Amino acid sequence: MKAVVALLVLVAVHAYVPYNGHSVIRLQIDAEAASKREIEIVHALHDRVDVDWWSDTDIRVTPENKEQIFEYLAANGVAWSTMVEDVQTLIDSENSWHAEVATQEAGLNRTDIFRSVNGAPPDFFKDYRKLDDINAFVDSLIAQYPQLIKKVTIGTSYQGRTIYGVVVSSSKTPNRGIYYEGGIHSREWIAHATVSYILWSLVSGYGTDPVATRLVDNFQWHLVPSLNVDGYVYTWTGDRMWRKTRSPNPGSSCIGTDPNRNWDNHWCQQGASRDPCSDSYCGKAAFAEIEVKSAANYISKAGNIRGAIDFHSYSQLWMQPYGWTAQKPKDYDKQRELGLAAVAAIQKNSGKVYREGSIYTIIYPASGSSADWAYDTANVTYPYGVELRDTGQYGFLLPASQIIPTGNEIWASVIVMADYIASH
Repeated sequence: MKAVVALLVLVAVHAYVPYNGHSVIRLQIDAEAASKREIEIVHALHDRVDVDWWSDTDIRVTPENKEQIFEYLAANGVAWSTMVEDVQTLIDSENSWHAEVATQEAGLNRTDIFRSVNGAPPDFFKDYRKLDDINAFVDSLIAQYPQLIKKVTIGTSYQGRTIYGVVVSSSKTPNRGIYYEGGIHSREWIAHATVSYILWSLVSGYGTDPVATRLVDNFQWHLVPSLNVDGYVYTWTGDRMWRKTRSPNPGSSCIGTDPNRNWDNHWCQQGASRDPCSDSYCGKAAFAEIEVKSAANYISKAGNIRGAIDFHSYSQLWMQPYGWTAQKPKDYDKQRELGLAAVAAIQKNSGKVYREGSIYTIIYPASGSSADWAYDTANVTYPYGVELRDTGQYGFLLPASQIIPTGNEIWASVIVMADYIASH
């Protein structure tokens, strides 16, 4: 019977778009010290809709385009190395783990999976979970800690799904908040898991752990585990590598907008595309994507957000404004001081090195981003984009065994961030 369950789960989670023969290569270009010619080469590759950028220097090449791209790089003197030999192999491994976990959990109810034993992270974090399971986990925590958690509706997606968030606070919490969001890019599954882990850490430690208690007593925590819900569901049912929303684009057969290029801040300038087939497509107008507009409305209405993180993967980066320009914001020094303290806490916790810097200089120009909008429009003094694990061995297909270690190291940075903002 368990074997049948595992087979059914494997079929259910199979990503229907195949990636056999797709590789991820790393261009030997320093994003922070690239020459003018190297920048031109990168821009030319960004303009190609058949090139999928996994990071500032990593691109996925297909059996159809790889030889042409290799010839282009060779002709321009750009060296490269292989990071992922075959993307489908990683997807197959991920699906096999889903099936194994499903076999282990066959016959268990959700209460068994959602509850921690002796303070250890619950089995929920043994694997990446579908949207319904994330929502059920949140509901379970609300049932366990009703005095701390309030469920909120951020909005409704294009396809009609409810985007849920929570507010964590106590009777002692002042009117100031921190906003954390995961899953704006749907294929970055570790982001959804990490925001869920932060939520669990805050509420499960309240009253017993002095650190978690201090954090909840000092801030309202606004947490959204999955913002791009339509895209996330599609990564489980249609295409594991899907990044964008799922709204149609009039006049084009290509679906979706990059939701982190759709915020109303220097919309569709550097680092965004007007091609609906591009993974960096900025949309038909700023805030045209209902998911993005809903998040912005929520942050604005809250009115008390002092710090914010939009969690992504991968590359292990802690990024501050701006993305649209190399110009520094007036709070740059304070933002950098906090960022450096946060990455130091991560390294002390796990040994992992996260680099700190502005979006524009540390990764690539990106206009219409959440961090820039939060700073310029919503008056959030400390907004960041954080790229989680890893540095390229697995990329977006980070094994589930790294969910808890990632959660622990980011929890260390959460403590630093909250204490820094509270003292400033």
